[in-house]
Amino acid sequence: MKQKYVLVFDIGSSKLRAMVAGRGINNTFAVKGYNETTYDGFFEGEFLCKEKLRDVFEDVLKEFEPYLKKINKVFIGVPAEFSSVMPASVAISLGEKRKIKKQDVESLFYMASEKAKNSEVEVVSVSPISFDVDGGLTLDPVGDFGLNISANLSIVYANKAFIDLFNNIASSLGFNYVEYISEPLAQANFVLPSEKKEDLSLLIDCGDITTSIALVKGNGLSALTSFSRGGGFITNDLSEAFELSIADAEKLKRQVVLSVKGGASDFYELPTQGGRVERFLLGSVNEVVSYRIEELAEVINQCLQTYSDQHLAYLPIYLTGAGVAKLKGGRDYLAKCLGRNIAYGVPPLPGKDKPEHASIYSLVHSALASEFENS
Repeated sequence: MKQKYVLVFDIGSSKLRAMVAGRGINNTFAVKGYNETTYDGFFEGEFLCKEKLRDVFEDVLKEFEPYLKKINKVFIGVPAEFSSVMPASVAISLGEKRKIKKQDVESLFYMASEKAKNSEVEVVSVSPISFDVDGGLTLDPVGDFGLNISANLSIVYANKAFIDLFNNIASSLGFNYVEYISEPLAQANFVLPSEKKEDLSLLIDCGDITTSIALVKGNGLSALTSFSRGGGFITNDLSEAFELSIADAEKLKRQVVLSVKGGASDFYELPTQGGRVERFLLGSVNEVVSYRIEELAEVINQCLQTYSDQHLAYLPIYLTGAGVAKLKGGRDYLAKCLGRNIAYGVPPLPGKDKPEHASIYSLVHSALASEFENS
């Protein structure tokens, strides 16, 4: 069978990433092109320089010119800040007890998506949290025998304005088709261990200017929250606290080791843009960084309280993105603030198993799965 390649865009809060990839051997990806660029991004659900977005896309696409003649469809990830989640319950009777087919499950999904239609949002996905076949719970009813099937589903919406914006951009760049993928759902289905699917898990994606918190169960999202805070705020805090340029503050942040408690004679040394080497008290720098992580922990705890009826004392937590995960000791400090263990959420790919790679590779995984289903 001829190899299929997908073109995927990951819309980050400060970086735009794109990848052309196909299926590799042993469940890996054959990556043919990758490009990323810093752009103005978005804040609190609004793109800061919307009029420049089309040009940013065009610049990123130059990397993939050899492949674009064979690609007329683009996959675009929908960040949590432009998404919402709604639970749905639907049921059908088969008329007689028989083996359940894939078409029966698709009928449940269709019923849910029709009921969920709304003029202000677009349905991005309908995903199963659990099924009930004649009183028995299962994650996949296909092949079971039963008369009555009900489904507890998760519907992910995207803001209509987001869809319209990127439909117009894709059309202006010559693409005939656009498919939208929920970024938090794609990560949940790719980086979380398959043996954890039946249990509730919490997925935290902390980026540069945005953080999402998703409650995951089965193959769907039970709840989704996002807010405009991330690693970029830590950089800004360091810049203000120590009167540094953003570039120097970013270099200082990369030196931070939160697991070290500094004494009066412990410093970070920073070669600045002005050619000088400046010294900053280790304890003072760590305190500035810790403040933002403590703030993030407070929001996560508030979310857990909101999900109180589903709250578990030992809820597994996974961290993706570069905002906290790339800070030395960042994950451990966040875990300490929460009083819980936190594992990194990483793509199950050799050499790419880092939390900052979770979003783009999860989107590619979902895009290839969609192309395989529709082929």
